[in-house]
Amino acid sequence: MLNLLLQLSPLRPAVRLETIQRRDFTEQRLRELHALANALMAEDFDHFRVHAETNDVVHVFRRADTGAIVGFQFWKTAPLALPRSRAIVGGKLRISPEFRTRGLHLASGLLFLIETKRRAPRTRLYRLSLASLFGFVSITEALARYELFDPKRRGTAEEEAVREALLTLARESDYRVDDETGLVFVDIFMTEETLRRYPPSYFDRPAARRYAAVNPGFRTNGCYVGFWFRFTSDNLVAMTRAVVRKLFRQAAPG
Repeated sequence: MLNLLLQLSPLRPAVRLETIQRRDFTEQRLRELHALANALMAEDFDHFRVHAETNDVVHVFRRADTGAIVGFQFWKTAPLALPRSRAIVGGKLRISPEFRTRGLHLASGLLFLIETKRRAPRTRLYRLSLASLFGFVSITEALARYELFDPKRRGTAEEEAVREALLTLARESDYRVDDETGLVFVDIFMTEETLRRYPPSYFDRPAARRYAAVNPGFRTNGCYVGFWFRFTSDNLVAMTRAVVRKLFRQAAPG
């Protein structure tokens, strides 16, 4: 169904989605993904592979005409210490700049949600994420509501469960969490080329300003910000509208 929507989109070049299961994460495939990732955010291959192999599946976006990789998103589910609940975890997300306005990552997330819900229809699902500025902006702008990760916030069963799940997520990828700020050192650094692709107005968007308030050194410190949300009806409606709006907007003349 998603590939049909991608094909119907007026945006060109067209893209298609390929789903790769964990058992098929060969070194050759991971190196193809790493080549795109490293060009956007400098990262060692071994570091990339450690994170990749903690995931269950990766959605790979390719140009429909050439087959070239233009983006990918890793996914998995994880335990959550709440009754009949489970976490959906978005792993590494990278999209080539010229394809970033299509909502591909949002479409990927909705697809993984549908697949997970089909296997466990009675389970309440949460989304946990450790995100760069760009991932944070692109996801949270399409939501009705979300919460920033704060390791000092304690109290309700939900807060405790999410806190432990996010800390576990960081440990699985050998990331370090600052107990005071909640920033997660992922040892991934923005390249100057990537930063130059964005106009000053991008960094003035409300979501970008909120990210910078929590992580003011995001350009150089190799740290990400954690956040989470429930797949409530208002969030699902907001995400679906964002995907449709982005995929079916009119292409710019050129």
